[in-house]
Amino acid sequence: MRKTFKYRIYLTNGQRRILEQQLEECRWVYNETLAERKRAYEERGESLRL
Repeated sequence: MRKTFKYRIYLTNGQRRILEQQLEECRWVYNETLAERKRAYEERGESLRL
């Protein structure tokens, strides 16, 4: 039997702002990378990897 635990964290406003900025950067990098992979496949027919 597996047990799961849930923890709630209470962030200060400063911590919340920093976390939101980091998540925004991750989202931006993911979307830019996805767009570049799509563009490479459409233009050259090749798949980009890491």
